[in-house]
This record gives sequence, C-alpha cells and structure tokens, in this order.
Amino acid sequence: MTTIDRPAPTATEWQLTRYNLNQIDDQLDADGVYAKGYWGYVDGHLTVTGLRIGLDPNTRLVAKFGDFIIRDRNGTYFVRSATPGEAAAFRKKDSLLAEQRHQLFDLDADSAYTLPGCVCACPPKPAEAA
Repeated sequence: MTTIDRPAPTATEWQLTRYNLNQIDDQLDADGVYAKGYWGYVDGHLTVTGLRIGLDPNTRLVAKFGDFIIRDRNGTYFVRSATPGEAAAFRKKDSLLAEQRHQLFDLDADSAYTLPGCVCACPPKPAEAA
C-alpha cells in the first residue's frame, strides 16, 4: 500500500468589507479568537469601520474595511494594509455595491428609503397627489 502525504494547508486571506465582516468574525470565533467591530467617526457619525482582533491591548490587531486579514498555516492571524491599487479597486467595488443596493431599494415604489449621502442618477420620486 502506498501513502501520499497530505499537503499542509495554505494560508487563508480575506479582504475585509462591510459585507463579509460577520463571516470573518464567525471564523475567528470558531478558531477561538476574540473579535468585535471597530468603530470610528465617518462624516460625523459613529459607525463600524473595521474589525478588532484579540483581547490584549498590546497584541490586538485592527483591520479596517479594505485591509486583508490573513490566517497562516498554524492559525495565527495577521493584518495587511491594502496597496494603493487594491485600495482604489476596493473603493470602486464598494461604491458600486452601495449604488446597486440603493437601486434595489428604489425599485420598491412604496419605499421612502434613502441611503444617507447617496449621490445617484435615480430620478426623484413623484410627489403624492393631493
């Protein structure tokens, strides 16, 4: 009988977005690593801007949206800031997803929902007839 060694698992890398934050947080929880949202001010409003990883103030990591979270083969986590090109691609993708989300809400004729700070090409809703 011949046996073949199983290859070592490769490192896993995620680019943190507002859409996969919960998925990455769940993976960290499954690995026994504490994580919670990282808050900051954006346009004068307190909002989640990333993920804080670890309990110890001396060793905790902070990944902001657009940064990469890396889990190496032995389960250690690292954060890598996006390069300028990766950051530009992330901002473009994020704005396109926000616009798509806005348009989906706008398809609902009964919806008065408006995304804060939205600058889109959607025509204004007609005024209600008196």
